[in-house]
Amino acid sequence: MEDYPLLYSDIVFNAKPDAVPYNYRISYKVSQLCLIMFICGRGSVSSLVKLHMISFALFSSSNMSRLIEFAEGKGNAPIVRFDPAVNRALTYAIAYGFAVQQQNAKFKLTDHGQKLANKIILVDDIMVNEVASLNDLGKKLTDSKVDELFILWRDMYAES
Repeated sequence: MEDYPLLYSDIVFNAKPDAVPYNYRISYKVSQLCLIMFICGRGSVSSLVKLHMISFALFSSSNMSRLIEFAEGKGNAPIVRFDPAVNRALTYAIAYGFAVQQQNAKFKLTDHGQKLANKIILVDDIMVNEVASLNDLGKKLTDSKVDELFILWRDMYAES
């Protein structure tokens, strides 16, 4: 098998007709994750499951309402969609220096990530709905509530 050199003329980028929806753009998702950790994380720290839960809740006000009710102990377990875009954005957040993964596998905002989240909050014309929803949820979604939901899923869907 011969090695063929890759020439720059062999690489072609074609414009695609469809734009990427805003909620799947890396810059939006990275900013969203920074806001989630900053506003809803204890000490700006969140587990991966918690990030997924809150990110999915931000898709609609009804999703967020169900998550808040569950966090307050008033509602049933909400439906959560695990979105690969969250994992990808988290990888970028780490690469950009906005977050780090701790020894306990949780993610923590760096000073750089906290500054980004704070700037988004201070500029009151971007991600306004997200900031308002996250402030409504606040620190109500504790690790024990996340664990409770995880145990419910395991018991409901795991095979014996």
